[in-house]
Amino acid sequence: MASYKKGDDVLVFYSMGRRCRPDRKYLAVLDPRHGAYRPRCGLSDGWVPAKVAADQDSSVRGGDVCIEYSWPHFFTQRGQLPDSNGVWTEWYPQKHVKSDVSRSQGARSVPRLNEIESRPTLAILTFRWGGQNEIIASQQWGHTGSSVSDIFIHAYLDVVGRHLGTNYEVWTIYIEDKSDMNKIADAAHLIFGASHPLRRAEHVRAMYHLYPTGFEEKCVPTSETGGDGGAALVDQKAFFRMMQAVERAGIPSCFPHDSGFYELLASKRWTPYMALVPHLQVPATIALPRMLIEQGSCKRAADWAHEALNNVRAQQHNLRGEAVPSTGVEKGVAKLGFSWEALDVKFWEGRSGLEAAISQLTQSIEISDEYTGQPHDLESLMVQEYVPHDLEMRLYVVEGKVEATIFTKFCKIKDNNEFGDFQESFDLPDAARQWMGGDVAALEDGARQCRQITDHWMNWVLAQTCRTPPGIRFDYFVGRASSPGKAVVRTLEICELGFSMLGKEDLPNKVFTAILRSSLAGELPELCEVPAASNPEQESSRSNEKPGAEEAPPVLYITVPKIPSGTPDQVQCTGKYELVPGDLPNGRPLWIHSRGNRWLYCGRDDIWYVGDDEEKDLKFDCDSGYIRQEAPRGMMPNELRGLWERGPDWTPEHGILVSTDPNAKPQKSSKGKGKK
Repeated sequence: MASYKKGDDVLVFYSMGRRCRPDRKYLAVLDPRHGAYRPRCGLSDGWVPAKVAADQDSSVRGGDVCIEYSWPHFFTQRGQLPDSNGVWTEWYPQKHVKSDVSRSQGARSVPRLNEIESRPTLAILTFRWGGQNEIIASQQWGHTGSSVSDIFIHAYLDVVGRHLGTNYEVWTIYIEDKSDMNKIADAAHLIFGASHPLRRAEHVRAMYHLYPTGFEEKCVPTSETGGDGGAALVDQKAFFRMMQAVERAGIPSCFPHDSGFYELLASKRWTPYMALVPHLQVPATIALPRMLIEQGSCKRAADWAHEALNNVRAQQHNLRGEAVPSTGVEKGVAKLGFSWEALDVKFWEGRSGLEAAISQLTQSIEISDEYTGQPHDLESLMVQEYVPHDLEMRLYVVEGKVEATIFTKFCKIKDNNEFGDFQESFDLPDAARQWMGGDVAALEDGARQCRQITDHWMNWVLAQTCRTPPGIRFDYFVGRASSPGKAVVRTLEICELGFSMLGKEDLPNKVFTAILRSSLAGELPELCEVPAASNPEQESSRSNEKPGAEEAPPVLYITVPKIPSGTPDQVQCTGKYELVPGDLPNGRPLWIHSRGNRWLYCGRDDIWYVGDDEEKDLKFDCDSGYIRQEAPRGMMPNELRGLWERGPDWTPEHGILVSTDPNAKPQKSSKGKGKK
């Protein structure tokens, strides 16, 4: 193989997500102003100029190449630069290094990123969250995280790398609020015109990892609902204006969908639109215009809504050839469009309950023991008949084929009239046993009906988009009919690509492969022999690399279960930890939580601890944390045989797990200071 010498001009395949700490990721920007001013935009994955820092030696690090970056403009999403007092050097495997022909021929001392002589198969333009509050995806989303998280993006890029090797690049735009999106919307045709480097690629696609919402940005209902302060929730009007502008500039959307179809799904307008199409089995639903609420009162609006809902239900029965019920709709749900993770859905019963639900969704609501207004710009809210059911059935359609079925249930209605206690099952007989009185035949009949209705829906989708989307999810209510072995089915929801995969292990790879195939116009290359950028043990290090870091796993997953005697701070140790390149406190590797607020380190007493910013501020010259275990030399935290201990009294616990497997399950000396 070719041997690189110190001073050689090269290009290296840089990957921001794998080479940087989770809390400090650097973009290679075309111009320093692109990193200093918002919206910040730059190359996060692709070839960048570098210079070999030391002669390559096949006996050192398996022949990896030590480089210094030649490109001068790296910025974080917050506009921060690398340490100007130090030399930024890293080790790259040889497959991610190539000679820079343009510089070796003397054409330019440092080439611009748009002058690199390569034509990638795929260039991805990603729009992702750039605000200060970090995205926290609940474990319900599965090991690939929520669709707005870096975990999700990296999981998709792993699939891209397995098929394209280093023949792709990613350009990232960080979005903090609607002002960033409005700037892009006004100038997308200028920014991403023919002269932009990504236009070199054979295929150029855009991906949008944000949640459009009708609420004002940073308002109380947004910032105080959920655990991450409204991270990734952005103004829906500015979002779709930006998305449409990028599409008009000639960059198709490959995730989640084209702008028109995505808006139709996210707004939930399809629900009242299709309520009178019998074979789609949508519950009786009406759109209640906001103006009717504001011009009169919630009570009067409830009367109008109830009358319209009864009319829709009567028409549904007529269209199905069924007898019209003699009584009106007694209970149902009211919900907002552009709402995520089952929020802004209110159960109601009777006229007074409907009036209260309308008021809560449009006037004021109690959050964190205080009443706050509802500052959203939605022109209507949906009012829907309640459907008695035993469970929900979720059908995951990938490239037009049902690839997975998951059974779920919200087992209770909370005091605030929202749905809670979410449960799931991946097995039909188990779901029938839990929630349908053991009537397996009825659930099988429900599954048959759901697949039949899904076929109808897929034809409707084709009418909206002209192409079968890479993925989409259909949720159904399924209940037992009056006769044993029979089921009643209604359509509950249509979920856009980016849906929660609920820990279904083989589903993400199918979905991500479908997205990639769609991005490449159906032509998917065979898998590369060696997955690109999937060997971080060889990749990530700094120039001050020391013995012992090479064997450290690049990613660890920690589980600290919730127990009565535990604390929320201890539970927050749960999650994904990434190796910090080059940092070896007390001579041992260091890992950082994906949120950036927990650290797995080895203390002065040769014990592995998970600590927080207190330990970080002490430069880990300490011996304290939330959990711990003895650290024999040569053994990584995932290799330890004994039980991990929970502070403050260091009680051994079977439930605590440290593993390289995100799906692993817990198995069945008192030094340092324990933390609660």
